[in-house]
Amino acid sequence: MMYPDRDSDGEQNATVGEETIIEPDVIVGFRYHSDCGPARIGKHCILRKGSVVYGDVVLGDYFQSGHNTIIRAKVRAGDYCAVGNQSTLEGIIRMGRGVRIMSHVYVPSRTWFGDHVFVGPGATFLNSLYPGRLPDVPTPRGATIEDDVMIGGGATILPGITIGERSFIAAGAVVVGDVPPRSLVKGCPGKIQPLPEKLDRPTDRSLTIQPVDLWHPHTTDLAAEDWPEDWPERLFAGEETSASELRDEGC
Repeated sequence: MMYPDRDSDGEQNATVGEETIIEPDVIVGFRYHSDCGPARIGKHCILRKGSVVYGDVVLGDYFQSGHNTIIRAKVRAGDYCAVGNQSTLEGIIRMGRGVRIMSHVYVPSRTWFGDHVFVGPGATFLNSLYPGRLPDVPTPRGATIEDDVMIGGGATILPGITIGERSFIAAGAVVVGDVPPRSLVKGCPGKIQPLPEKLDRPTDRSLTIQPVDLWHPHTTDLAAEDWPEDWPERLFAGEETSASELRDEGC
């Protein structure tokens, strides 16, 4: 079911590709300005309940949002991108192919992502070094994240810096300056080290190129996604069998 924003005469402000799922209480093509253009949503996407997509947004095929995701104007995302629950893209953002942004992430305007970038939950990107005190010349400017970069949960990325390809940013790191390609950054402030050999590889494409996520209605084998067998309890208290076994028995 589609819920695109409409003009007073009923004209939709979005184009939506085939087999895209738009859940209830989603706004697609929000008219933030009388002169704004439509949102363009690709094929086989899913926009989950509570999300808002502004006009002048382009989302590629197989885009996936979480719940209550905010995507403001002039964002362009390539195919197989994802933005998780409660995350905000503030507009004027470029996302390449296979960019996966987890839940509770804040991305300000004028931030650039290359291809196959992973951003862990709770990461914060900034675009002004001295907000309200010194002017940003010519405008606020976010970070540039090159291809195959991994950013751990809770990391903070300061304005205007470049993180080079294949770099790995540890969870909780505060990145305060440019990061050369193939680097490891950890700590506060972040200390740059050569990337260990075991991490010097492209981001796993099975992570960044996902046609469906774990809780997608088209997941092919939901029964396989169950509590680990080595946990001392089952999903349903007092039951010795797993949830998948219960389903197999018709319970």
